[in-house]
Amino acid sequence: MEIEKKNTGIGIAGFVLSAIAIVFCFIPIINAISYILGVLALVFSIISLVSKKSKKGLPIAAIIITILAFVFASVMNQATGKAIEETSKDLDKLSGESTEEVLKKDVQITLGDLSITTDEYGFNETEMVVTVKNITKNKKSYSFHIEAVDSNGQRINEDYVYVNDLAAGQSTSEKIFTYIEDEKIEAMKNAKFKIVEASVY
Repeated sequence: MEIEKKNTGIGIAGFVLSAIAIVFCFIPIINAISYILGVLALVFSIISLVSKKSKKGLPIAAIIITILAFVFASVMNQATGKAIEETSKDLDKLSGESTEEVLKKDVQITLGDLSITTDEYGFNETEMVVTVKNITKNKKSYSFHIEAVDSNGQRINEDYVYVNDLAAGQSTSEKIFTYIEDEKIEAMKNAKFKIVEASVY
């Protein structure tokens, strides 16, 4: 009788642990506890199941619930991992850490020629037209850091392009380098232009 009570108690403990495990399995990160409780639930349930003097219903139910807890916890962990990875990629795109990927998958940007003219009063008028096209299927905003460098790769000048709420497939043009210091004019005529940072959000 005492052994039977002991075995029944072990079966109940296994069932309770399995129930707690399946509750925790739906909570990301914390669901690691489900694996620990699940293992204990399996051990207790198997002990109770192999005992000839205990009822089989409770331990069998505990084993089934524990297996479900393992499955649900694994699915939740995979989904959480994927979400974290996607969020990390989005943050990289937002911070400019994924410039190459942004230029390849999110936007088409065309740098025009630098125009330098002198007006009748001898003042230099400068501009470069930059065309930005959203190649995604959603409305996006972009920012670009563009540098003018000399033949040695040394920066001569820099400017920024900001485009807000560009619809899918839509293009727009912006003007940059509209003011260049007189002492940089000659160097800018032979400069090479490059996009050093691109962000999308």
